[in-house]
Amino acid sequence: MSNDEDLKDLLSETAEAIKRLTENPSTWGSWIIYLLKELENQALDANPMNNELYREMLGRLQDSLRLRERTGGW
Repeated sequence: MSNDEDLKDLLSETAEAIKRLTENPSTWGSWIIYLLKELENQALDANPMNNELYREMLGRLQDSLRLRERTGGW
């Protein structure tokens, strides 16, 4: 199995665990924010110059969320 497939499996398992803890999707946002904070910490620990790259990723994420809201699909 590739690293990408392993990561997808891990993220799917994490999503299932969050759902088991609370089935109310309106509470999931706090966990997504927690994950984004942790990813930012990891990016900056690896290289402080990653700050700009991380911000660019957040911009692309915002674009994806807006598109999801407009079109209903990912």
